[in-house]
Amino acid sequence: MMRLPLLLGLPVLFATTVVSAEVSPLKVTEMAVCRDVVDRGCDSEGRTFGADVESVAFLTKVAGATGEAFVVHVWSFEGKEVQRVRLPVRAASYRTWSGKRVKNQPGRWTVEVLDPIGRSLGVVEFTVQPPRIE
Repeated sequence: MMRLPLLLGLPVLFATTVVSAEVSPLKVTEMAVCRDVVDRGCDSEGRTFGADVESVAFLTKVAGATGEAFVVHVWSFEGKEVQRVRLPVRAASYRTWSGKRVKNQPGRWTVEVLDPIGRSLGVVEFTVQPPRIE
């Protein structure tokens, strides 16, 4: 019979992986896609826009900023990123927006808000309808 030596007194090492799912200190408390921003608010908010729309705006209200902060609006068309806009957040509660020309680009759009290190704070989907053929 074979005897294995008993290794007493040697430390046993356990590898543990700690995954930190840090939550962003920034929060989006409002977000909307609209035809225009008027007086820091959405004018003609919607999720579907007719073929006549030339451009849309994405308005976000961000809370939780301290010091210098920013968010990024990521515009995507049919699943492909087409524009990134870095926007400063200058107060603890701050409204900011970006716009995108969508004329003659019917289809599925998304716009996402990212914090400074790329964590998603929210996303909105909307559609631009194709022109009617009569």
